[in-house]
Amino acid sequence: MKKIAFVLSAALVFSLTPSCHQAHDHDHDHEAEEHEHHEHHDGHEHGHEHSHEHEHHHHGDNVIQFSNAQGLKVGLALEKVQYSDFGQVIRTTAQVLPSQGDEREATATAAGVVVFANPNLVEGAAVKAGQTLFEIQSSGMADNNMSVRLQEASANYNVAKADYERKQKLVESRIVSQADLERSRAAYESAKATYDNLRNNFSQNGSVVRAPISGYVKSINVRNGGFVETGRSVVTVAQNRDLQLRAEVAPRYYAALKNITGVNIRVAGSDSVLTLADLHGSLVSYGKATGTDNPLIPVTFRVRNTGSLLSGSFVSIYITTASDRQVLTVANDGIVEEMGNCFVFVKVCQEEYEKRLVTLGATDGLRTEITSGLKEGEWVVSHGASMVKLAQGVGALDPHAGHVH
Repeated sequence: MKKIAFVLSAALVFSLTPSCHQAHDHDHDHEAEEHEHHEHHDGHEHGHEHSHEHEHHHHGDNVIQFSNAQGLKVGLALEKVQYSDFGQVIRTTAQVLPSQGDEREATATAAGVVVFANPNLVEGAAVKAGQTLFEIQSSGMADNNMSVRLQEASANYNVAKADYERKQKLVESRIVSQADLERSRAAYESAKATYDNLRNNFSQNGSVVRAPISGYVKSINVRNGGFVETGRSVVTVAQNRDLQLRAEVAPRYYAALKNITGVNIRVAGSDSVLTLADLHGSLVSYGKATGTDNPLIPVTFRVRNTGSLLSGSFVSIYITTASDRQVLTVANDGIVEEMGNCFVFVKVCQEEYEKRLVTLGATDGLRTEITSGLKEGEWVVSHGASMVKLAQGVGALDPHAGHVH
């Protein structure tokens, strides 16, 4: 059955772990049994001094006092060290990219001079679908003068409409055939469509560029007062809602890619780690071949942006894979580094923690494998280790202080 390391609040763990007196009483009972055993065989007396030596061996020299009240105040959390599945971890860098449909460009539908509809329109500004962003003025231009085209379309529409309405009345008297009426109706609908298109997208001065989707302005590709040609991109609008993480990994990891179980994401400048589940993400695909120009394998994930990811930026990711390998792990928040060595704080009784040197293995960004220094069943600090480390500066607690023997 799969074993999973779990975290309990400090208050609950405090009630589960033995008190200092209980731990010492257990030592005394053990020493009493040894005393009777040796007394029976050799008649030597083993007194209080031997008990002290045993307690000192049990706690070690790096015991730090940290009260329950302090632990509750700083949100101290503990976890029981247990064996759990820990697969291969592929650490790499991924680029945050917009997903298909999350980003749209608006193009110039006519040549002319760009005029901003709002002088405060800048990159990052929020816009709504259909909102007018620019006018492309072509009045005064000899070619493709939109004012002239709009007037022509209006005149053609009015003539076609009048002709169609007249023939509708004459067809009842059989002066006009049904075929003539259908041709008139087709001409009217064509003229109306042309006029409506020009009226909705152009003004007397030129064409109008509207936001294609609701979102924010990612880039403005023209300057106010500049000239643009027909078809040129003038603005890019992005929703920044659905994003993609595109990473590249070495070919030696290809066999492991079919067993991907998740991704942990660390944003530059942040200590927090996001998981694929946090972002409602999923694996899109990974490459099945490499090329001479790029020997790496692309891996793409789709995620929902919660406001912490910036399109175009790079993030560190830990791709986790399935495995039946069982190892001891601890939360990364429970590991402290000092002079090149790594330590965890093991709870030895109610308000005492032992600073324990450990050897680290692989990490998935959230948890790290412990290859030596811990045993299954021990309780370690999983959150708030830095606060316990600060308490060490006050001075180590004498493990014999405060106890009557």
